[in-house]
Amino acid sequence: MEDHISSLESKISSATDQKEKINLKNLLAESVRPVNIVQSLEISNEVIELGKEISYPEGTALGYRNAGICSRLLSNFDEAFQYFEKALEIYNELNDSMGKARVINSIGNIYLNLSDYKYSLEYLHKCLKIVSGLNDKQFEASVLSNIGLAYQELDDYTSSLEYNLKSMQTYANNNLDIPESLLNNIGIVYQNLGDYTTSLEYFNSSLKLAEEKENQLDKGFALGNISIVYSQMENYAEALNYLNKSLEILHSLGNRAAEANAHLNLGKAYRGLNNYDKAIEYELNALQIYEEISDFSGKASTLLLIGEIYFSMGNFDAAKEYYVNGLRLAQNIGDSINETQAYLQMGTLFAKTSNSAIALDNLFRALDLAQSRDSKKDICKVHLVLYEVYKSTGNYEKAFEHHEKHFNIEKEIYNVESDRKLKSHSIQFQLQNTEKEKKIALQEKEIYRLKNVELAEANDSLIKSNEEKNELMGIAAHDLRNPLSGILSFSKKIRTNFDKYTKEQISEMAYEMEIASEKMFKLIAKVLDINLLESGKWNFTPALFNASEVLRKTVSVYKEHAESKNIKINLSCDDDLIAFADSDAFGQILDNLISNAVKFTIPGKSITVNAKRAGDFIRFEIKDEGPGLTEKDKQKLFGRFMRLSAQPTGNESSTGLGLSIAKKLTSIMGGKIWCESILNEGAKFIVEIPLGKA
Repeated sequence: MEDHISSLESKISSATDQKEKINLKNLLAESVRPVNIVQSLEISNEVIELGKEISYPEGTALGYRNAGICSRLLSNFDEAFQYFEKALEIYNELNDSMGKARVINSIGNIYLNLSDYKYSLEYLHKCLKIVSGLNDKQFEASVLSNIGLAYQELDDYTSSLEYNLKSMQTYANNNLDIPESLLNNIGIVYQNLGDYTTSLEYFNSSLKLAEEKENQLDKGFALGNISIVYSQMENYAEALNYLNKSLEILHSLGNRAAEANAHLNLGKAYRGLNNYDKAIEYELNALQIYEEISDFSGKASTLLLIGEIYFSMGNFDAAKEYYVNGLRLAQNIGDSINETQAYLQMGTLFAKTSNSAIALDNLFRALDLAQSRDSKKDICKVHLVLYEVYKSTGNYEKAFEHHEKHFNIEKEIYNVESDRKLKSHSIQFQLQNTEKEKKIALQEKEIYRLKNVELAEANDSLIKSNEEKNELMGIAAHDLRNPLSGILSFSKKIRTNFDKYTKEQISEMAYEMEIASEKMFKLIAKVLDINLLESGKWNFTPALFNASEVLRKTVSVYKEHAESKNIKINLSCDDDLIAFADSDAFGQILDNLISNAVKFTIPGKSITVNAKRAGDFIRFEIKDEGPGLTEKDKQKLFGRFMRLSAQPTGNESSTGLGLSIAKKLTSIMGGKIWCESILNEGAKFIVEIPLGKA
């Protein structure tokens, strides 16, 4: 990077032709921008003046566009609009379609910065329409990525991933380097979907590329994004490490908006560590920067965040002051999102201070705003707080009403998010298949040229892997068909014959639909778990933990269901069984085994769960009093989608994936799992995981 910049500066100093000097200066402005935005802006303004002097519209227009991009990155949005308008005027006079498309793309990006996603998408789609008819695949891929970013901000992660995928395929199909910013964007999508492992993979790839290219801006963004993931994983020490590195870079580049965001995230990390003084210090730094760059929406949200910190400290007077200031600012600028949040926070505060009348007033204002935006998540939050307030005043009828609304909306949100996650994984599956097809094609070409047996085997392996994935998706789709058919049938009955059914009949049909939905969700969850395990993307973090506590919690979860079937669970567990493994994965193994025991045990019988030390391992035994296993069952016990001869005794659903997942998780953690069973005498599953040592 430095050599390239030095070379351009040398050529500029020796250039005698003014047009050549302008062209070189425009190249220099673009090259300098990733490392020094302010210097890039200064060079662009020099170009504009020089271009006007010699009447060189092409060079002047590019100078305006470069200056506009720098102003946008520096959060000087009014100046950016002015630069872009002048550039667009010149490109229209020149009838330069590519120049117009690039400026329109930049205007779309400004609206993206201003959170005006409607106008952002309008300009970006307009740009895409122009550029699709031109032969610049790199720019087309960039526009697709920007559209993906706009959908991401709208929480439409499926559309976001779709456009980012199109962008990546456009780069790949035309042998173009995939930029760091696109990897960052895809990482953010997965982060919002809660897939932190995949998210970190993309962020770290982006960081590596940025470091190789000495691209300081995208390096700062990648470091900041990694820190946010660690914060969400509650690893605040690691989050602070990455955040401080990101802040240092963004401050040196003069990117004020990104710098403010870094301060904001530092405040959140310190709040997670309960270091409230430091948290407030960084939030106040962010507040000052937002004030300086006139980002009033950012200022409003920061005021509310500071109020939250004071609320956590029990300083309700200070919290109220910041909430009120944040509310007033949000109302002045028409920011209904922060206005909703302010009313919700004040409602919570007044409920805490036993002023229920004012609390309810604020909460219903928040509810009206949330409903006007159809924000399910905010509506759900408000109903939950209303439930708490009415319960505290003894109005249990109203409390129950809002609790029911909260529950229904929460379920609706879960359904939508599950659907989005499934679609997103489907898109990722398409991407993986595309990559596999490319690898297979390349290997076949190499096989033909070299007649290499080893490569032929690798090709067979890839084809087999692809077939297995397709088989998995096919079986999953087959198992989803029955519950979907049931939901469709019941919903049609209710819609077409609503007046003919009693409330009890409708309630019964709704219950059947609920049961069918739960079956679908369980199957989808299992398929996604299998996919993570098979692709090696399950984030295993071995550590010392108390396995006794995990076992007791898991047993308590299934006690109610067992009692409903008149089944008793007997637990015998040594205290403080310290294991060295992944506690989440271990919990899932127990969950699968104990749920199976309850599922297949005959009503009136019992389940015995034992846990004790066994050499260098901790042994867990789950024994049921079900029908036991046939010899044929034993042979296929831990296979995927393997349905055994025994049937659940309470009409529960079975995906045939639980034991397969348990086997894979146990093996990865260095443990063992097996089953001992005699037909008609029940089954005993034994799991051993490594014992934790000091």
